[in-house]
Amino acid sequence: MNETNNGVENSSIYEIGYLVVPSVPEEKIPEETEALRAIIIAVGAVIIAEEVPRRQRLAYEMRKKTVSSAYDKYHEAYFGWFKFELATDKIDGLKKAFENRPSVLRLLVVSTVRENTYLGKRASAVAAEFAGKDEAVAVEKSTDRVVEKKVAAAEKPKKETAPASIEEMDKSIDEMVKEAKI
Repeated sequence: MNETNNGVENSSIYEIGYLVVPSVPEEKIPEETEALRAIIIAVGAVIIAEEVPRRQRLAYEMRKKTVSSAYDKYHEAYFGWFKFELATDKIDGLKKAFENRPSVLRLLVVSTVRENTYLGKRASAVAAEFAGKDEAVAVEKSTDRVVEKKVAAAEKPKKETAPASIEEMDKSIDEMVKEAKI
């Protein structure tokens, strides 16, 4: 079965996220991004979207082996990404080309959809709008971490319930324990 997306046979939409070592000076990051873009285009991909790398603190220390078999340790790196369409048989070659760049610390390739799935600051509003629950989880991006907040969805009239008795709670717990043993 030959599928065609924008003229590329057997293609899929991918997103590659990558970390550039912080030893690359900030003024050289645009050049590094252009070199990575050239690698993607050279294997025949069509770039759909991208984000220029920006420096951020890593969640944990990462190490990269140097030519002298020592390890460089990193606590910060530049994070960027590309979304592109590529023939499925060429994705391994692209990953190897990225891995062979000395400035690339790590990379991750995922299969995705063409549509823009990034909501940014609108995420909390959209989550509250489409939530069928009393609360929605909204994601707020800050410079160095992602923070989850609970946001009240549309106000719904609340049922008034009487507090449960101890006997009712014991019965409920016994029923749950019976279900768990099955």
